Amino acid sequence: MQSAAEIKDAAEYERVFQQYLEICNRAIEQNKNKFPYTEIWGSRLKALEDEMNVEAIVYDDRPKLAYKLRLTKDMKIEIAEKKTLPPEDAWPFTYQYLKRVVENPQDYIENPAKLEWGWLKTVFASPAVVAPPK
Repeated sequence: MQSAAEIKDAAEYERVFQQYLEICNRAIEQNKNKFPYTEIWGSRLKALEDEMNVEAIVYDDRPKLAYKLRLTKDMKIEIAEKKTLPPEDAWPFTYQYLKRVVENPQDYIENPAKLEWGWLKTVFASPAVVAPPK
C-alpha cells in the first residue's frame, strides 16, 4: 500500500508531465506554420496512416510513472494509457527537465527547438526531428 507521501508525489509527477505535454502541443500549434516545423511535421504526418503510440517514463532517482502516448493525425500528443510497469523501450523524461519546462512554458512554446523531441524518433525515424536535451 502506498503512503500518503508516495501518492502525493505520484500526483505531482503526473501533473507536471501533463503540463509538459500541453506545452508541447501549444508549441506545435503555435509553430506549425513556421520553417522548419511545417516541413518536419507535415512530411512526417503525411506518412502516418494511423495514430502512433510512444512509450514514455517519468523518473527522478528511479522510475515514477509510465505512459503510452498517442500522436494524433491532427498533431496532438495525448496520454493513451497509464502503465504500472515501464516498458524497456520507454523514452525517459527526468522530473527536473519537465519541471524546468513547466516553469518556463512561454520560452519553450516560442522556441520549440529547446524542447526534447527525441522521444518522437520512433514515430518519425528522422534525425532532423530530434533535438538534444537542453
